[in-house]
Amino acid sequence: MHQPTLRVIKILELLANSKEELTLTLIAKKLNIPVGTISPILQTLQEKKYIKCNLSNKSYCLDFKILELSYNLKGENNVIELIRKHMKNIRDLTNQTCQLGVLRKSNVLYLEKIDANDQIQLKSFVGTSYPAYATSLGKALLSNKTKEELQILYPKNFEKITSNTLKNIDELYKQIKQIKKEKVALESGEMNPQIECMAINIEHKNKIIAAISISYPIFYSNKNFKEKNKKILIEEKHKIEEMINLHFPNLERIY
Repeated sequence: MHQPTLRVIKILELLANSKEELTLTLIAKKLNIPVGTISPILQTLQEKKYIKCNLSNKSYCLDFKILELSYNLKGENNVIELIRKHMKNIRDLTNQTCQLGVLRKSNVLYLEKIDANDQIQLKSFVGTSYPAYATSLGKALLSNKTKEELQILYPKNFEKITSNTLKNIDELYKQIKQIKKEKVALESGEMNPQIECMAINIEHKNKIIAAISISYPIFYSNKNFKEKNKKILIEEKHKIEEMINLHFPNLERIY
């Protein structure tokens, strides 16, 4: 095998599968490759947007270019493509922007986005990552967590993004109990003061594997609007879960 190429593959696989934050030193240790050899590879991958570095602790994770490559695997055998068809249906039925996300540690990672045809376009894009507590997608993804599990994910009080952002675990857990009752998660002006979002989780084998949301200007929001779109999301959730169970019975995770 070509060793330089193999090193790149090993780095990407390590970052994709790791549940802990990985610094240059830790990557080198886990792969048993000298730091001096790893460093220029990481620098090149970062420059090309395949990985990114968290400046606060110098740890590395995958960046959006990897997602772009994965989306070239289109076709009937691709679970994201299957979900995307239902996202288009949600967009058409609600006339709102529809997004797909998965939980990565304490953040929600955006995997797909289908814009509405006649509203203000949202700034989020595939590959971005935001605190799960501040988004409807994230709350839907967290809705099976116990309070103890949430405390592990968020040992400190939440970063305040807008004046509406949740402050702490207690506020989040209160909303999670409401999500279990109402079946949908709501985020109103917590990421953007002008935007409200509604989300539903996608489950497989009693495990939440993803979530889908609609986003809309907050002035659209009223009881009838939310009830109508809640029904649409729940109906599409059941359809997606049935299709995943039929075509991907052994699926463990979407991405």
